[in-house]
Amino acid sequence: MISLVLTILLLTSEIEAVQCSLGVPVTIDYSIPEGFIPRSVEVTYNFILLEQQGDSITIVPMALDTLVLPPLYAVADTVEVETEFPPPVVTVARTMPDTTWNVPVFPAPLIHNIPPGLPQDYLERHSFWERWGRAPSSRWLLPVILSLAAVLAALLIWHIHRRRNMLPPADTSSVLKESLSPLDEVQALLDSKAFAEGRWPEYYRDVDRLLRDTVAVRFGISSRAYTWHQIRSQLAGETKGRKFTDDAAELTREIILQRYAAWGGSRERAKRYTSMLLTLREEWHK
Repeated sequence: MISLVLTILLLTSEIEAVQCSLGVPVTIDYSIPEGFIPRSVEVTYNFILLEQQGDSITIVPMALDTLVLPPLYAVADTVEVETEFPPPVVTVARTMPDTTWNVPVFPAPLIHNIPPGLPQDYLERHSFWERWGRAPSSRWLLPVILSLAAVLAALLIWHIHRRRNMLPPADTSSVLKESLSPLDEVQALLDSKAFAEGRWPEYYRDVDRLLRDTVAVRFGISSRAYTWHQIRSQLAGETKGRKFTDDAAELTREIILQRYAAWGGSRERAKRYTSMLLTLREEWHK
């Protein structure tokens, strides 16, 4: 009898529809009368249940248009009779305008606004390449290449000739002459242009050359690429070699300072070291 009365009341009562948006949480009341204890609502794929408090549930709609919710069952306090309560009507609004869903009908017939005529008529109007005329011949390429090669060769010859002309003239006084003895070669250094003008790196270059000639004659070390440190290392294995390097130590030190460190000097200083070279040649150039 009680369930019949409740059913009549539910059917005759007007339930207002709930408006909500897709994916936005909404709270829905089943409006169960007092004296009933609601059970847990059954979850379907149409919504996500966030919370249930009595006959009120908070859900996230996951379907468009009308959302079909399950009924809610409740039990009366006095009688163990389970009663079914229908859900309210829930409508889910679209999250996008209707124009994105309702595509307008394509216009027919299609207006293309192309004037009458044949395709070649339009092609002739846009044949811009015809104004360029005939493509130039490639026969000129070989003569141009040969001309450029000739010009480059002439420039190279002129550059080499110019560099040769710019080189300083060789100092004839420092050139070895077969007619000069080892001691005369040393004396000739004092008459050189490098000594007269104080060009000490150039002057000691000739001193270095004459001293290396003595090493080549006496000890057979003729490589000009050796440093004086390397020469001393090779001569350290024999007694006479060690004596020669000891006697020439001061002169070789001056040669290194003048040639590679631009030590500077004077004519008196150059004469003193030239005298050392003369003494060394007199003793060792045999």
